[in-house]
Amino acid sequence: MLQVAITRETVRYSLLALNFIVPFVMVWVGHALKKHPVTDMDSQNGYCTPTSQKSQEHWDYAQSIAPDIFLGLGKVLGIAEIFLNIVLFVWKVPVNVCVTAGITVGILVLVLAFYRTEKKIKHKFEKG
Repeated sequence: MLQVAITRETVRYSLLALNFIVPFVMVWVGHALKKHPVTDMDSQNGYCTPTSQKSQEHWDYAQSIAPDIFLGLGKVLGIAEIFLNIVLFVWKVPVNVCVTAGITVGILVLVLAFYRTEKKIKHKFEKG
């Protein structure tokens, strides 16, 4: 019978997979919103923020731009997380620091995705 030795080190480094949750979800949500665009503002589905719900025109525009922003930034974040994990692994940084750094970067990029989408919506519908 084949036995696999699972060491503490193996378990600790498997925690680095946590760094890929945010980019995976961003790409998945972006793909889902692109494949199944939400037209009903009252459904509470889709890119649903106060700015996007100001009017049907705001809503439609938000649903058209949000998927591309989330897909693009999610892919960039995934590549950045791979690079970050490799660099921190080579430098022998403790795993808990690697996971904290990865999650922090993930949250910052997620906030950036919302910020970019909101900024584009506001810019398009500026009065003036």
